[in-house]
Amino acid sequence: MIPSLDLLYQSESDDTTNMINFMIILKSIVIGFFTGFVMAIPIGPSGIESVRQTLSKGFKAGFKVSLGAVAADVTYFLLISEGLANLLTAHKSTEGIFWIIAGLILCFIGYYSNRKRTSTCHYNAESSKRRSAPFLMGFIITFTNPLSLSFWLTLSGTVLSAWRSFSSFIYYCFVLSLFMGMITWFFALNLMAYKGVKLLNTDKSSKTSKMMNILIFIIGLGFVIFGFVKLFI
Repeated sequence: MIPSLDLLYQSESDDTTNMINFMIILKSIVIGFFTGFVMAIPIGPSGIESVRQTLSKGFKAGFKVSLGAVAADVTYFLLISEGLANLLTAHKSTEGIFWIIAGLILCFIGYYSNRKRTSTCHYNAESSKRRSAPFLMGFIITFTNPLSLSFWLTLSGTVLSAWRSFSSFIYYCFVLSLFMGMITWFFALNLMAYKGVKLLNTDKSSKTSKMMNILIFIIGLGFVIFGFVKLFI
């Protein structure tokens, strides 16, 4: 029995649709990965802290900081998807307070890290490992960074909004690939820092780590000043 022309046309149409959907899914994965990779390249406070941890404690500790930072980004993505993060930018005073709190946390991390380095001789290696929480530190630094909130709000209204117009499956393929791209960059960043340590002597790597602590403190101080500007100007 010869199939009707309508069935043939429908079959060809279905094949074409499936091919188009496959290409869109592949496109979402590729573009999402490279978008996340490029987005993560500018080194912020969490990136500085991850490199500092790599220099002082090794690749594993530094990469944990990066994973904590990505976890904070995932949290912001989920909050913004539910519309909860808008509460932080609803009032000018709330945003200013958020900047001040974030700055004070960064100042504390930078100061405490340098102070801890000067008193390392009073603690053994095992005690130091128990006291450190690189993943949590990466999460806190990124989550309390007001720029992270602004970044995800902007991204939600532009790139994410464009992919949201497709199916939910394609949208989440893009989002998952975006986070994988970020993780890949942080892996490469910490690996480069770790390989750099191999080429440097202990004294130079120690000085580099100390300079990064100071840089984190300065960034935090800048956040505090900007927060007060938001509150009173």
